[in-house]
Amino acid sequence: MTTTRTVRTSEAGTVPVTFDDSGEGRPVLLLHGGGGPQTVSAFGERLVAAGGVRVIVPTHPGFAGTPRPDELATVGGLAALYDALVAELGLSDVAVVGNSLGGWIAAETAILGSPRVTGSVLIDAVGLEVAGHPVVDFFALPLEKIANYSYRQLQLLRPGPVPDRPHGAAP
Repeated sequence: MTTTRTVRTSEAGTVPVTFDDSGEGRPVLLLHGGGGPQTVSAFGERLVAAGGVRVIVPTHPGFAGTPRPDELATVGGLAALYDALVAELGLSDVAVVGNSLGGWIAAETAILGSPRVTGSVLIDAVGLEVAGHPVVDFFALPLEKIANYSYRQLQLLRPGPVPDRPHGAAP
């Protein structure tokens, strides 16, 4: 079911937030990437079908024809907005799952330290700025270099050969 709620934040004032809400159980706030809410809709449907979760998929203000106030101009502002949405809905024990841009928002949401949010999952998160680790311009890299950056963390988490490397990618 698609709903719009008006949420207030100190940074952006009053903001209408449109979201899909389905399922029952532990709440999962599922945040989409730059391609819009349809980029996570199938994943949300699978979560609901598996049972035991309530999946809330907001449309980031300014996406899919939704309004975005000029004051809402940062990823931190979006994180604060979704923290306020979680409070407005009276949710607790929320898992925030974000893909791409949504992953960046999920990371910023975790930084807020809300007692309502008890877990965060970042899927191909972009935009995270870490001191001493400059963001790589992957558009300027050849494919084999992109593969090396793509699998580096997986190697650290799972010692040994990394499965499913693209042909020609260095180990």
